[in-house]
Formats: sequence, structure tokens, C-alpha cells
Amino acid sequence: MKVVSVCVVMLAILALQACTTRPDERGTKGEAAAPVAGSSSSIDYAAEIKRLAPLAARGDAEAESRLGRVYYHGQGTPRDLAKAAALYQASAAQGNADGENGLALCYENGEGVPQNLDHALDLYRKSAAQGNAKAEYNLGRKYEQGSGVPLDNVEAAKWYEQSAGQGYALAEYRLGHMYDAGYGVEHDDKLALKWSRAAAEQGNMYAQNNLGIMYDNGQGVPQDTKQAMAWYRKSAVQGNDAAMNNLAIIYHDGDLGQAVDYKQAIFWYTQSVALDNAKAETNLGAIYEEGLGTSKDIPRAIALYRSAAAQDFGDAEASLGRLYRDGIGVDQDYAQAVAWYQAGIKQKSGDASDGLGGMYASGQGLPHDDVAAEKLFRMAAVQGSANGLLNLAVSYFDGFSQPSDPAAGYALAYMAARLQDAPSNAAGIRDNMRRQLNPAQLKTAADLISAMVRQGPIAVLNARASVN
Repeated sequence: MKVVSVCVVMLAILALQACTTRPDERGTKGEAAAPVAGSSSSIDYAAEIKRLAPLAARGDAEAESRLGRVYYHGQGTPRDLAKAAALYQASAAQGNADGENGLALCYENGEGVPQNLDHALDLYRKSAAQGNAKAEYNLGRKYEQGSGVPLDNVEAAKWYEQSAGQGYALAEYRLGHMYDAGYGVEHDDKLALKWSRAAAEQGNMYAQNNLGIMYDNGQGVPQDTKQAMAWYRKSAVQGNDAAMNNLAIIYHDGDLGQAVDYKQAIFWYTQSVALDNAKAETNLGAIYEEGLGTSKDIPRAIALYRSAAAQDFGDAEASLGRLYRDGIGVDQDYAQAVAWYQAGIKQKSGDASDGLGGMYASGQGLPHDDVAAEKLFRMAAVQGSANGLLNLAVSYFDGFSQPSDPAAGYALAYMAARLQDAPSNAAGIRDNMRRQLNPAQLKTAADLISAMVRQGPIAVLNARASVN
């Protein structure tokens, strides 16, 4: 039998109707594919060609390798892959490590020579055996990608470590990512910070973004919004769309030491959108939908959501589901809402799981089904949706699909209200629940909250269910 408080049920309805998607979380660390090693710094290439050509003609292996690189990248001269491969071949034939690495790159990509991954790997190994940092990095990249060799993160990390030990920035960047993610090595925030910083200080824009995220989240280093913004900006001005989005989010939300600045948020989101960043498209869409720092423009918001959804970005699909559910800027269409929410769920969007759960809970466009709703709210909470966690709290408190558990419901609402992106009504729902608990329930809730802070809400619920 359901024990329903009228006041809480009214608040529950408010919780179920998720508002516009909050700015998406900071860009994923290490999200860029491992770049290919082989580029060089800016120099006077016309003069370099003039200097190297006669040396290469006399069979100087180092000159052949360097001139091959100039033709490979088209620096100071039209790109000529056949000439680059021939020069690399001549250099490699003399055992020059840079020539071997350059020729390997040509064989890997089929540039100037027929593609031959096995030969590329042989050449990378020969070069790496001489301690060539670029070749060591490229071997690590091949193992991380599982390209031409079985995917092996342990082997990848080994090669990245050797290359990074020589100060090669691309290897430092990938090694920092691997320590952060625990790929091929034990997760280690300090080592992730060390290698990300080393690469960032050499100007690697991906590492700069990752270092910004670490300062933003206080991961391996004290939380420091100013430092986060500084590294995001360094990365953004080099053209990293993820860093542009991350910088915009701080301006959008405001953070410690940084006031909300919608104009700056719009500027950086727009820069990121120009590079087709789906997260930035969704976040800018929310700006226009709400009219934050600019005139409200629903059609423009919808266009941005659709563009992001075309890239299979789940939170954008969730936003479209919400608009169709509520008839905002489009004719209300529950079938379209369900379809968009389901698309978002496939992409593991917490907003999509929460939105579809809300439709089941309210019987809005779907048969009323509290069991399905609670399952989706739980999924949303696992996926990081604060609104999903709050709706799960209401479900536990009121006992929609199981016997009422007010202590657990209050504990979940407490955890939801303390999140940075907590729904605006979370504190009110939490406080209303607390007023209805008896002393024994308050004690149980306090114990649950303590455990949830340490282990996470869903882990505690799962452990409690197995005990019960």
C-alpha cells in the first residue's frame, strides 16, 4: 500500500519535469585520437630546402630524413609524398632512425608508397630500437588503437613511457591520459598530472585541456578555477573545440572566483560550435532556449539541438525529447518525445533516461508504469543526472513501485540537493521530506547519507537491497 504525502506528490511532479539541459560536463580527458608523430617546429623552410638538398644529393642520411619531412608536410614547397617516401627510403637504408620512422609513417598511411602495415611496424620497431622517441610513440599509438597489432594498453603504455622519458610531448599527453583512465597502468592522479603538465607546458593543446579539467575538478591538485581557465584558454586559442566548450561552461555556470558571464559563454560556445562540437551545440542551444545573455530564440535552440543530435549526442536528443513532450517550439508530440528519449538512452544520456522515466511516472504519452519509471530514474542517476537522482528519491520516499522507504528517499534527496547541477526545487523537496521523518528514520537516513558520501548513492542502495 502506498503511503503518499500530498505535499510530496506535488513536489514530485515538479521534480519529474526536467528543465533545460544544464551545460554539459567538461570535455572528456584524452578524447582526441592519438595524433601521428612526425611534424616539426616552424622554421625558414625555403632556406632549409636550399641547405639540405645538396647534402641529401650526396647521400647524407640525416639530410635525406629532414628533407623528406619537409616534402611530406609540404613546408615551404608543394607537398610531394612520392619524393618524401624516396628520401625517407634512402635515409632508412643507411639505418637512420628518423628516416625509418618517416618511411614507416608513409607505409602506414599508403602515402607515396603502397600501404603496408606490417612493413610500417617493422620500421617503427627498427627506429624505436635506436631510441627514436617518435617511433616509440608511434608504436604505442598502434598498440593503443589495435591497428596492425592486437589492442594492448599495457604495451602501449610501455612505449609511451619510453618516449615520454625523452620529453616527447605527444607521448607525455597520451601517457597522462592513460594514468588518468587506468588504461594499461594503475590509475594514478599524480602521474596523470605530471605527464599532462609536461605535455601542456610544451604546448600540446590536448594536454592543456586535460590539465584544465584536472584543476577544474581538483583531481590530483587543489581545485583552482583560475588555473583551469588559464589552461583551457591556452588550448582554446590553438583551436581545441573541447577546451572552448569547457571555458564557456565556466562562464555559463560561474565558478569559484569567476562570476557568470553569458556574453563570454556565448562567444566560446560559438567558437566551439563552428568546429562542430556537439556538446557546445547543446549548451548553446540551452542558452538560446532560456534567453540567457541574449534574446530567447527557440528555433535557433532547436536547430542547435538537431545538429548535435545528428552527431548522436545523447543530451541533445534528450533536449529534443523534452521539447516534443512539452510542445516547446514544436507541436506537442509524445511519440516523437519517446523516440528522441530512446535515442538519447542508447547514447547513455542521463537526461534522456530521466525524461522517459518521467513520462512513465506521469502516464504522459505512455501507460503509467512506476516500475519502469523507477528503473529509468535509477539508470539516470548512475549516468550522472541530478534530476534522475531526485526523482529516484521521490520514488523511494513515496513508495511508487515498492514499499515506502522514507529514510532512503530523504538520503537520496539530500545527495541530489548537494550536487552542483541540482534542480532548483531539490532543496525544497529534501527539506519537506525531512520534516516528515521520525527520530528513528532520521538516524537511519544520517547513516545512509554518510555511506552515500563515501560510496555513492546507487552503490549504497544496491548493498542495502542485497542485505534486505
